[in-house]
Amino acid sequence: MKKVIIFGISGTIGQALGRLLVDKNYDVYGTYNQNKPLLLNANKVSQLGIEQLDDLGRFLEKVKPDFVIMALRGDFEKQLLFHQRTAEYLQLKDGRMVFCSTANVFDGAIDSPHYEEDEPKAFSDYGQYKIECERVMAEYLHDSLAVVRIPTILGKHSPRINELRQKIEERIPIDIYTNLYSTRNSDVMLAKQIEYILNHWLPGIFHLATSDIMNHSEFTKELVQRLGYSNVHFEEKVQDDFSGGVPTRYYNSLLSRKSLPNQLQLNHQQLIDDLENK
Repeated sequence: MKKVIIFGISGTIGQALGRLLVDKNYDVYGTYNQNKPLLLNANKVSQLGIEQLDDLGRFLEKVKPDFVIMALRGDFEKQLLFHQRTAEYLQLKDGRMVFCSTANVFDGAIDSPHYEEDEPKAFSDYGQYKIECERVMAEYLHDSLAVVRIPTILGKHSPRINELRQKIEERIPIDIYTNLYSTRNSDVMLAKQIEYILNHWLPGIFHLATSDIMNHSEFTKELVQRLGYSNVHFEEKVQDDFSGGVPTRYYNSLLSRKSLPNQLQLNHQQLIDDLENK
């Protein structure tokens, strides 16, 4: 039985991964910062802040993981040091890491969608931080590293869906961007894709997103309708509204040249089907 630590198991991605890996008979351990997850036995979870590097070392020695999945949040500098210490341990013990990165590594180049081989270019501090993490982890782990870049993640009870429902029920206008095109993914499908990477051990960079790109306005309207709402007030907006015209923007748009099996691919209609109340 393969041992896996999910750092950040209380988040949307961590919870979906934890449930799936337990079902797949992995020996799953996890850490959390504030919200203790209920999906694992108490002896398999640890409250561990990203500044607790001594406790990190003890936890790694206790578990002796075959795989580590990094899905953390928090202060960038502290996170990077936490990642480095973990990578150093895995390097010595021949362990492997799945590092959850982001589409924001391309938020400085949103005039087109991006593939795995494209050079990252970030405008935001967050995107620049993730680029640095990718670089540092690759220096330590080489073929023992899988970097999964992730766009917006949605699930039936994810924060984004809960926020959308709350705004609708409080009659707050829903912003929709008519010139913005993106890819997305579901928490459930992302978990399946990462498990496949673990099970077959596929190192390298992966863009885990819908196979198609959809306009933000069209996606939001269809999703709201399929969630069972009507008479919703939408407020149309554009990104970068210049006097010379409105450019098409591809934000959070990840496309892949590394096709996973058909059952692990998802388009927007399938995503909306999965999110719909049934």
